[in-house]
Amino acid sequence: MTATATNTGNTSPLVRSAVLGIILLIVTAALPLAGLGPNSIRLMFVTLVWLTASVAWNLLGGFAGQVSFGFAVFYGLGAYTTAIAYNSGLDRFASIILSAGVALVASFLIGLPTFRLKGPYFAIATIGVSEAVRVIMTNLEITGGASGYRIMERGAFNQRLHFYIALALAAVAVAASMLVRYSKLGLALISIREDQDAASDLGVDPFRTKLLAHALGAALTGAAGGVFVGYAAFIYPQGVFGFDISVAILLMPTIGGVGTVWGPVIGAVVYGFVQEELIASFPQFHLLLYGALLILIILFEPGGVLGLFQKLYYFVRARTSIGSHS
Repeated sequence: MTATATNTGNTSPLVRSAVLGIILLIVTAALPLAGLGPNSIRLMFVTLVWLTASVAWNLLGGFAGQVSFGFAVFYGLGAYTTAIAYNSGLDRFASIILSAGVALVASFLIGLPTFRLKGPYFAIATIGVSEAVRVIMTNLEITGGASGYRIMERGAFNQRLHFYIALALAAVAVAASMLVRYSKLGLALISIREDQDAASDLGVDPFRTKLLAHALGAALTGAAGGVFVGYAAFIYPQGVFGFDISVAILLMPTIGGVGTVWGPVIGAVVYGFVQEELIASFPQFHLLLYGALLILIILFEPGGVLGLFQKLYYFVRARTSIGSHS
């Protein structure tokens, strides 16, 4: 009886999340067909790319509590891999898959030494790795160096095709997040976040578990970079390897609700739409505003937007319950 009850409790949140995800997927897929203009579709495309990276970071930073400032490495590697592969004759979809594979391999090269570090030393190491990769890519001839690299289009630009590719990848990322969260891997990651030493005593291997989450997050982030460059058709090292990219990828799940399934989604939507206005209004100060926002969230609402919604829900429900009894 106990095992049955446990399985039912684990399945129920997954089913609810899956149903909500399917509804959101259908609604989002229908939006470009509802007469939206090119600029609106572009904004939605960028938001979906950010959404994938946000959900990917949350697999490690949210579920396992291992804060990384180096996900721009995977985003940039994915973008350059797709661009170079596509210009070499590979089709778009195969190029994106290859970019995920390259990012996955890079995650092991980075994770094997850095996951032996604890506390802030890991975060500092990821910053160093990210900057080192950016400098290297800036000086490589195959990437076009600081001048950038351009994709040669083989046909007419199809904005809707790019949008639906981004939507499909975002759906895969959210589905992967759901499956991880409500699986043994998710329980292991959460136990590491709460108390790594206690988790190790209970049989969880923190090193391998974090390495696996890191690899999955890196692959999704690399694919996101590949999807983005297919639309942008031009990239340069600072634009995809810059520290601001890593900060943005970390900031989105923090805004929405770190360590949850839907928090990174909410954070990406907020960031994607607000980003446009901030850059237009404060081109030199938007990073300062993001930093201030991050501090305010940590101080006053660590649960992010999702945590705020939950508190409002419980407050309204409590008030309704008191009113009905009176």
